[in-house]
Amino acid sequence: AEHADARAPSRCASPSSGMIRRAPTIRRAFSAHTSGQLAQEVRHRAEAIHREVLAPLNDRLMGPLERREFAQTVPLPFVLLLGNHSSGKSSFINHVLGRTVQQTGVAPTDDCFTVIAPGTADADRDGPSFVGDPDFGFSPLRVFGPGLLNHVQLKVRSGLAVDGLMLVDSPGMIDSPQTATRAADAQRGEEGLLASPLSLLRAPPTDRGYDFLGVVRWLAERADVVLLFFDPDKPGTTGETLACLTTSLSGVNHKLHIILNKVDRFEQLHDFARAYGSLCWNLAKVIPRKDLPRIYTMFL
Repeated sequence: AEHADARAPSRCASPSSGMIRRAPTIRRAFSAHTSGQLAQEVRHRAEAIHREVLAPLNDRLMGPLERREFAQTVPLPFVLLLGNHSSGKSSFINHVLGRTVQQTGVAPTDDCFTVIAPGTADADRDGPSFVGDPDFGFSPLRVFGPGLLNHVQLKVRSGLAVDGLMLVDSPGMIDSPQTATRAADAQRGEEGLLASPLSLLRAPPTDRGYDFLGVVRWLAERADVVLLFFDPDKPGTTGETLACLTTSLSGVNHKLHIILNKVDRFEQLHDFARAYGSLCWNLAKVIPRKDLPRIYTMFL
């Protein structure tokens, strides 16, 4: 009886309150293996809901959800920089980061997509090793073929003035000789009329060995901010830039910021007004909006 009394009570009376309280029961905790299985099951269920319910609804209603898979998430927020060659992208990167990371110059200095990430020590990785590492989240870029992998690089830099984000520099957009010839022919025209920027879109894009506009589209959909640089000498006149606006950047207007750089080069106010007006004119031909987006002006 004494042994039975020692084992039986699952409840006992509190002498101070007179209330019946439940005695603490020992439950077996989940093992690490069981917890891992539970987390994996929750993840699979969330992916299934996103894939079967949310993603089709988002595509049908043109919703705000970004078109990415769970396994393709980039670990850090990043800013994508686009623009014509010599528009000041590399100088802007060096200024923001507080150290010289990218080469600068009037002529095109780089033909790669360069991902700049913070780290404890400086390190460089080429395209195949960087894209092939699933931890960075850029593995889906492999679908664009070896032509792109040879034009992608990672630069890890320490001691940056801005931490907690990545910057993605892009090759400067220029026109190939074939595009320039077609643009000149279109400008002369049969009736002597000036060519609109839309005529440049009919010309073939610069042959880079990979789908440049497709890569920009992939990056723009996953970027948190997209900066599009123009300079006074080439205010949006290249066919590749206009094609990028109409195809690659379509639907990402909420994170696109247009910048007219190097405004300190204007000596007279009317020079600034002419360049600003030329940029607005060219953008109005390719942006299907009644009101043009805000154009920021800056110089370093």
